[in-house]
Amino acid sequence: MKCTLPKMMVTTVVFVFSFSAFAQVTTDKRISQKNLSENGQPDLITFSDKSTYKGSDAKTVFKEQLGLQENQSFSKIKTESDKEGFIHEKFQLYEQGIKVEFANYTLHSKNGKLVSMNGEFYAIKNAKTTPKISRQTALEKAIAHIGAQQYLWEKPEDALEMGYEKPKGELVFLPAMEEQGLKRTTDKVRLAYKFDIYATYPLSRGDLYIDAETGKALFYNATIKHLGENSHGARKSANVRHNETEAIAKKAIVAANAATRYSGTQTIQTTLSGSSYILSDGTRGNGIQTYNSARTATYPTTNFTDADNNWTAAEYNNTNKDNGALDAHWGAEMTYDYFSVVHGRNSYNNAGAKIRSYVHYNLVAAGYPNNNNAFWNGSVMTYGDGTGTGGFDILTSMDVAGHEIGHAVCTYTANLAYQKESGAMNEAFSDIWGACIEYRAAPNKSTWLVGEDIERRSGHSALRSMSDPNSEGQPDTYGGTYWINVNCTPTNNNDQCGVHTNSGVLNHWFYILSVGKSGTNDIGNAYNVTGITIDKAAKIAYRLESVYLGANSTYANARTSGIQSAIDLYGAGSAEVIATTNAFYAVGVGAAYAGSGDTTAPSAPTNLAASGTTGATTNLSWTASTDNVAVTGYEVYQGTTLKGTATGTTYAVTGLSPLTAYSFYVKAKDAAGNASAASNTVNITTLATTITYCASKGNSAADERIGKVVLGTINNTSTGTTGYENLTAISTNLTKGVSNTITITPLWTSSVYKEGYAVFIDYNQDGDFSDSGETVWTKAAATATPASGSFTIPATALTGPTRIRISMKYNAVPTACETFSYGQVEDYTVNIVAGSPIAEELIAGISKAEEISAVTLYPNPVESNLNVALAKAEGSAFKITNALGQLVNSGKLTENPVDVSKLTAGVYFIELNSGGKKVVKKFIKK
Repeated sequence: MKCTLPKMMVTTVVFVFSFSAFAQVTTDKRISQKNLSENGQPDLITFSDKSTYKGSDAKTVFKEQLGLQENQSFSKIKTESDKEGFIHEKFQLYEQGIKVEFANYTLHSKNGKLVSMNGEFYAIKNAKTTPKISRQTALEKAIAHIGAQQYLWEKPEDALEMGYEKPKGELVFLPAMEEQGLKRTTDKVRLAYKFDIYATYPLSRGDLYIDAETGKALFYNATIKHLGENSHGARKSANVRHNETEAIAKKAIVAANAATRYSGTQTIQTTLSGSSYILSDGTRGNGIQTYNSARTATYPTTNFTDADNNWTAAEYNNTNKDNGALDAHWGAEMTYDYFSVVHGRNSYNNAGAKIRSYVHYNLVAAGYPNNNNAFWNGSVMTYGDGTGTGGFDILTSMDVAGHEIGHAVCTYTANLAYQKESGAMNEAFSDIWGACIEYRAAPNKSTWLVGEDIERRSGHSALRSMSDPNSEGQPDTYGGTYWINVNCTPTNNNDQCGVHTNSGVLNHWFYILSVGKSGTNDIGNAYNVTGITIDKAAKIAYRLESVYLGANSTYANARTSGIQSAIDLYGAGSAEVIATTNAFYAVGVGAAYAGSGDTTAPSAPTNLAASGTTGATTNLSWTASTDNVAVTGYEVYQGTTLKGTATGTTYAVTGLSPLTAYSFYVKAKDAAGNASAASNTVNITTLATTITYCASKGNSAADERIGKVVLGTINNTSTGTTGYENLTAISTNLTKGVSNTITITPLWTSSVYKEGYAVFIDYNQDGDFSDSGETVWTKAAATATPASGSFTIPATALTGPTRIRISMKYNAVPTACETFSYGQVEDYTVNIVAGSPIAEELIAGISKAEEISAVTLYPNPVESNLNVALAKAEGSAFKITNALGQLVNSGKLTENPVDVSKLTAGVYFIELNSGGKKVVKKFIKK
């Protein structure tokens, strides 16, 4: 993952590239499709019903379809099966007994019959097998080329922890794909020594190929990718700590609450080690363990520990950012669960490899300019602390963890070489998995933004955007705006020919395939894609990466194999195949789905009606359309925006705001992608929201109860003596992205007891506190008074008023919906507002130090005329909102003072905007 500030580049190269240029017409009736790679060799062959090839006919099919020569051989290296009943046998090509790098071929069979074959093949002639330089000389050349000051083999303890040894050098044939930056247009190979070089200062790791004749460095395939990630060395270390895993399994593994930095309170698995609990999970694969590098550039086995297994914000939300370790641990668990449950994969290597994470790794001490990065080092996860403002917060958010571990998955599947288009897709798949894991484990987060939780740079909402790659300097079209020309020689200085930039194309393909989109791309192609859901898109993407792509695959290969993946999963001509094809077309890769040449659109849906409208939902129904072939689905539009898709004639609309007017219409689609005219439009107004929350109370508040709550403008001394108090008439504004402090003072009538605390907020306003992150703060039972902690409203929270529940329970941390013996529960209202915090910020160039005194409201409290004392106030825009976040007045400061006489008594906020900056001040209307 490249976390340096992206360069904003616009490429003006004109691309004349046909993605169908490599298809070959064949008279062999056994073959239904044959595609050729850049070197003219088949990279995908699918077989027709007339084929008699069996899954066991590997030797025959390689000779007949690839022209395998006597001096060449294929050796089987892996066999896997999938849920669809396919068996995938992967083979490695050897020339005169020497391995040909990247030359893997896979046979795909079902029910004993060979269905397809794909991979990378080289018809090698007259290859020399005798090196002219020794391994030792080649290693010296490799070390000189890297030019580091220190290497991992010089640090035996860390090398042992990584399962790494000083490389001896493997003699291989390397395809000559990098000469003068040209594409792989020939079958020429070079005899080379391959070295896995792990440098610790400056930090780098990768496979370096040294010409066995000349000693020249031919190609560097990064493992730590620009301080990103991937893993060759992970193969060596997957079981290196097997004894440790067995030892952990014998200890007590228990569930714990963890107040993560970015995702609220989550359940994690920990292990009792001695008298403390550590971040070690022995329930998933061979384990998941999170260590503390303690701001060194080393990999110690130092654990994060907790005495009572309640990992609270009060303990870990500190200046050292230790709560980031809780995100790393939970993120690794959720990544394991995603691949296991959704794709049937057992850890990144599909063999249960232990996932180890190191938090507080000091990248500066490793020769990197700052700590704004995280990476997979070939063996373990490594997280920097970030630099905060102007860079990133600690880089342990869920999508970052999923991204980095996703690179290890790539190594054990497609093993996409880290350069040009293959490297761009390597990066993109990691972004895709980060989004999928976040969507599954934390659906209230911004699925289509990468690294939004850690982003602290001005002018950026995230590191990358999958829905709008251009917004963060990436292309959304092959060869379009921001595309980096790949006809270059890969180096660190050009990001291996733009791997972190050009990944935007596959990212956007996945977004379009998931949710759908219509428009015109950068090369002038108009498209209209019906989304198939993120779940189906993920299955296609996983099959594309794990079954079909190879080390040097291009976007053209991805299109061909992506379509084949959709056919395998959903059948030829299915809506999923059409969407996959058209999503590639939308990002400039290949042609649109041709189908049967059908150009007739379905009839428009009729009798669209809405029923059962609530404050947040409505139900749409309509009369089915007709088509000359078949209607495959419907697109539902809210206003002019695509809201969703349906296969039948009903659609449940969710996520609406109360007391708001909406309009809807529907279009029908057919298998060829033709869209009907719009149906009639139906208009609705949502109702006021009525939500019933679960009950929670203490059976007795006689001995202990909540005495006072302070949060924002809430400063309530409680007088109620029952186990539950409804105080929702008392409210305060809380702003997204701003840290809030809550203070709860217990009241004991006689003896002092240990009290546990929990605070819950219904962020998505669905009437419960069970969604991810809605347990916003907890504190273990103690006698300290008052109890105080902090939390931040996430960007995904819905704006408007919602319920906050504050619970105090004797001798334990309470849950949101329980009845307990002793203690008290109080409900209040918080109004979540977007934008800037209700605090002083920059405006009109005023510095932070000057600002508080420079912006003044008077009189305050005010009866009728509010004066605003502000430098350059003339012409500044203002708006006034009430305590519920509702706009009650707006205008410009052309006349000062501002007339507030018509406002009712209460607390208000005036927001002043000038030059793109703003300040928010509170005032009270008498």
